[in-house]
Amino acid sequence: MFVNYVDDDRRSSPINLAAARLVIGVWVVWKTVWYDWERHVDTPYRATAGASYEWAIPTAAPWLLTVETWALLGLVALFVVGYRLRLIGLATAFLLAHLGTVRSTLVNSGESGSLFLGAFILLFLTLYADYDVLSVDGVRRTADHSVESLVAQLQSGTDRHYRMPGLKYPLLMLAILFFSTGASKVVRGGGLGFVAPDNLPRLVFVRSYVYPWHDLQLLLVDHPLIGVLGGIGTLVIELGFLVAVVSGVGFVLMLVGLVVFTLSNALVLGIFFVDNLFFFALFAAFDRGYARLARDRELDLVFDQHCQFCVRSLYPFKLLDIAGTVTFYPQSDAPAAYEGRAAVEFSRAMYVFDDDDAYEGYDAFRELLRQNRLFDPLVWSMGLPPVRAAGHRLYRYVAANRGRQFSCGTADAD
Repeated sequence: MFVNYVDDDRRSSPINLAAARLVIGVWVVWKTVWYDWERHVDTPYRATAGASYEWAIPTAAPWLLTVETWALLGLVALFVVGYRLRLIGLATAFLLAHLGTVRSTLVNSGESGSLFLGAFILLFLTLYADYDVLSVDGVRRTADHSVESLVAQLQSGTDRHYRMPGLKYPLLMLAILFFSTGASKVVRGGGLGFVAPDNLPRLVFVRSYVYPWHDLQLLLVDHPLIGVLGGIGTLVIELGFLVAVVSGVGFVLMLVGLVVFTLSNALVLGIFFVDNLFFFALFAAFDRGYARLARDRELDLVFDQHCQFCVRSLYPFKLLDIAGTVTFYPQSDAPAAYEGRAAVEFSRAMYVFDDDDAYEGYDAFRELLRQNRLFDPLVWSMGLPPVRAAGHRLYRYVAANRGRQFSCGTADAD
């Protein structure tokens, strides 16, 4: 369900890093696009008026915040696909932190603090961008490899390991933050005052008076024992999460407990820490879910082993084939049974074979995507007559001009 990257940051697939980029990208869009940032400058009761970092607020040109927001969204889109992660990630984190500074002038709480936390997560993913191979940058780096080494990677087994320190250190950071939150409850409560029978019910009563939205809150007021158990559970989860992360014992249980704790805060107190759910999702075992969506069929792929462009274009499909259901054959090693088939000409295009069915060029790419149900919407759209006609035309153009325009050659170095 969840992965403890502090205990072991290696996975057999790079999919989790790509999924983490998507999760953090969606969160950044959700977190920033609906704010009216220009009102932050116009509001007369800003909490930081006259503060030492007043210089960070563009009071003379508030429209700059709108421009900055749209620039951030453009950078996030590039970050999600993994294009120039070092530069884009750093710029994205900087803009997000600046918007966090602006937001904190009105809301000095976890709502604005999460923007800074997200910026740190972006920095960690950026710092260890070289480990993120299922990305545009990962494909670009294959240009430095020889055709022979790329072919060897395509023909390698599935027992490969990919390190993910970019997720290891954000997990440790979150665990430390939750531990400090739990420790502060103990310190402010004078020991076990936080779990006293009247502590949590009193808080719930005040919240229910200010934000009366259902009667369930009053259960804690009428039954103090529930408040005691809730307080104990809160401390155990917040303090124990760091222990579970470092020791590797009970990690999934603690993280599930944090999810339940986040949802219970919304239900009982009306406090919505939705940001936490996004941060927890970073450590979900996406690769296991992706593997369950794989189709139970075996494909044979025959490709031109002398064309660097062709081999590089197949590299992402090798990374996505975590179940090892696709066998990659260079043309020189293609099974004899395939060579004798009518209408099959290896010099013309690459081919995918599914028992008696042969798929050429554009249709071969479509069949590779069909290997996993996750891509069914894309496969369906690729089958639409206008899209399919354009796809066939594009494939024929690339195949005819790959030597002149698409670097169909062998790199000099490994």
